[in-house]
Amino acid sequence: MSDINLRLLDNVMPQFNRFLQSEGNQWKLERREKDEFFSKYFSEREIENIEEGTLRELIHILWAFNGWTNKDWLLEEMLKSGLQTIRNSFKQLLFDNKPIAERFDLVKKDVRIMGAASISEILTHHDHQKYPIWNSRSRQGLVNLGIDDSKLPKSSQISGSQYASFCKLTENVRNQIAKKYPEFIDLFTLDFLLYHISIQKSRPEEIISITSEIEIDDFEHEEVINQLLELGDGLGFEVQKEFSVMRGCRIDAIWRSRIANLGTIAYAFEVHRKGSRDSAILNLQRVRRDSSIQKVVVVSSKTELDKFKEEIVSLDESFRNSVGYFEVKDLQRALRHLQELKEILKTLGLLSFENFFD
Repeated sequence: MSDINLRLLDNVMPQFNRFLQSEGNQWKLERREKDEFFSKYFSEREIENIEEGTLRELIHILWAFNGWTNKDWLLEEMLKSGLQTIRNSFKQLLFDNKPIAERFDLVKKDVRIMGAASISEILTHHDHQKYPIWNSRSRQGLVNLGIDDSKLPKSSQISGSQYASFCKLTENVRNQIAKKYPEFIDLFTLDFLLYHISIQKSRPEEIISITSEIEIDDFEHEEVINQLLELGDGLGFEVQKEFSVMRGCRIDAIWRSRIANLGTIAYAFEVHRKGSRDSAILNLQRVRRDSSIQKVVVVSSKTELDKFKEEIVSLDESFRNSVGYFEVKDLQRALRHLQELKEILKTLGLLSFENFFD
């Protein structure tokens, strides 16, 4: 059993209640509107009739995609899965009797761009009692509430079995809180609290953040590619996944931007998990022949990047100078900071993505 810090909870509750009476009201309104959307379009009967317009709206309303500027790109990627595949996957996710671990993994595998945060958000709207939202904020909030960091997944893209364990953990946490604060009637209410705790700048002394510097020795290749794309999109670049530079030469991700009088600049990214580095270096050398690409970047763990540097140091100077090294931990830290900036600007009314779409 994972026990929470009850003294810390007592300290944060007055501030949390004030939050619910102020900007938290907007959260409640958004939640009700999203519940109505899912009730209307994701019922067991209507889910078989999902069309492109419904998916477009889904992408715009999910908190999981708030960090993206170009949501049309997300829709195009999702539609590559095929409408019928998307319908079948969502129907099985919400209405099949198989264990949640299997249903969760099915959607991750079959529907492009759907990750743990977006899948869990759909599940939460479907059933507030059984399914929690999984994202970096919920993880941080639990740690700040006293849950041992080792009991939580370190990767943002958790597996179905990890999500099933997370469901049990959050239900246990909610039960502990509800004994003293009965207004915590479901896991959606708990998510509001976890988010609130995770963003506090003036925290009680007991709260110590220990998740921001997690060492990453291994990661999911696909997850990191998607994080690169999200970061590039958030910085204003046009992004593309699995970009073919020339025949027989494909790069994992590319950022492009048109600059007046300078033409197009581009940065190519090769994500390397483990194994031989020779083919990756050869691929980067071929990519660098494209004159529009200013930098080729290897993305990996610190251990693997050190090995790349040792091998590339003996190659010609022009190529050495064109290679950058991006540690996965730094990528995720940059993405968190970008998301925090957008949250601040949105609070100020300077970034309301929903206002741009009907």
